[in-house]
Amino acid sequence: MDEYRVFEMKTGPYIPKQHLGYGLLPDLTASGGEVFSYPTELSEIDSMVNECEGDERDERGYRVSQIMPYGFGSYAEYFGLLATLAGRYRESNPDVAEAIESLSAKMKLMNVKEDWSVVRYVGSQFDDDAIPHLTKGRCYYWPCSRENPVYEGVVDNEEFTSYMYPCDKDSWEILEDPTGMAARALAGDADTIGVWKITPDMIVSEPEDCVRF
Repeated sequence: MDEYRVFEMKTGPYIPKQHLGYGLLPDLTASGGEVFSYPTELSEIDSMVNECEGDERDERGYRVSQIMPYGFGSYAEYFGLLATLAGRYRESNPDVAEAIESLSAKMKLMNVKEDWSVVRYVGSQFDDDAIPHLTKGRCYYWPCSRENPVYEGVVDNEEFTSYMYPCDKDSWEILEDPTGMAARALAGDADTIGVWKITPDMIVSEPEDCVRF
């Protein structure tokens, strides 16, 4: 499908024809919804939007995100929201509108799934977990773009966005790798983490630092 038409899709997830046999995104395929790769600057732009919309907090004191792409049903729904917000601020806050439009353009480049690698997890790190982050034998997306074909993580069983996992070559089997990103990552060319599981003592956060989706 033409990459521009993809972002007009009103139902998700979009899975390219060449990826249909891999069983990708099984939960979203059953229930509906979309996954997104997004840049680090989204958090900064989200804060800009919050200043315009009002700094809403939940009962725990966490800031409620305005544009984090969590829980959206489709590309059309999310990119439609960005277009609406950009239009709203075009006259009153042109810098915010420009930042949102720039974010939208960048995210569209990052979310061309035809460019994403498909990799099967064959490790055993989560075998004893009641709710594993990764399931042995399941295939997963490793997002990247042709413009920036570097490892940015794995769309794991949460099926929201990519999270960092070790690139241990004995734990992964490459199935589709159009940019060569996955092969480079498994060969050691990846900026990633060295542990498979994040424990509570590794996390330091306060309400001011947290965002609820």
